[in-house]
Amino acid sequence: MPDRHCLRERSDPMKDGFVIKAMWLLMGSAVKSSLRILGVSDPKAFWKETKKIYRREMNQLPEYGPNDVLKINLAHAVMLSAVYEACDPKPDIDALTAFYREEFLRQKLVFTALKRRDMLKPSEVSRQREIGERSQKATHPYTWQFSVQVEDENRFTAVFTRCGIYDYLNSRGMAHITPAKCAIDYLLGECSNHWFLRESTIATGGEVCDCHYVSKRSATEEEIRRSKENERAEAIRGGRAVTPCYSTERTWK
Repeated sequence: MPDRHCLRERSDPMKDGFVIKAMWLLMGSAVKSSLRILGVSDPKAFWKETKKIYRREMNQLPEYGPNDVLKINLAHAVMLSAVYEACDPKPDIDALTAFYREEFLRQKLVFTALKRRDMLKPSEVSRQREIGERSQKATHPYTWQFSVQVEDENRFTAVFTRCGIYDYLNSRGMAHITPAKCAIDYLLGECSNHWFLRESTIATGGEVCDCHYVSKRSATEEEIRRSKENERAEAIRGGRAVTPCYSTERTWK
């Protein structure tokens, strides 16, 4: 779950009008195009209500300090919470996971950039390590704290002891929808140059999120098998169907 976004972080507040407008412009069209998955009968009215909730929540968030990290990830969590709040009746976790997957894929510029990003590149690993070290001094109530452990040039692990997405959604009584966002980590791994493995998530009762990145060029058969098993186990812990609605290629028997 390290910083997967191509936008650089700044130390300005979450309520910064630029951040609100920029993120909504990036996500807005994709959200509207994906609402059919949630069975929305009046997209125009739903969109208006969702935008109002998103703006309200972004404006209420405390300022981010210089050591608080992954602001853009939090903005995505606010978006998902706004959509969920506006839904009546509420969608189940499978529908919400499918919605978020499609919304994410429809952000073509962002998704293309993330697909091309080499998480195992030495400079990227060093950047993640630096962000992790800075996160240890984080003060925001909805931020992340993690450390990076490098095994070799083809493998590293980011261990999260705090998850801003989970903490934020939990504060809104929506902790149960967090796995809809967690699923994206496997999708990104599937579409890029690494296999993603994770035995534990804070959102499903674990003490940490242990995010393992293994280069596809050097992954062993055992690591590939574990990645698939981890994905299946995480889906079950998160209350999703065994066959994931977020993957375009993988089907579990």
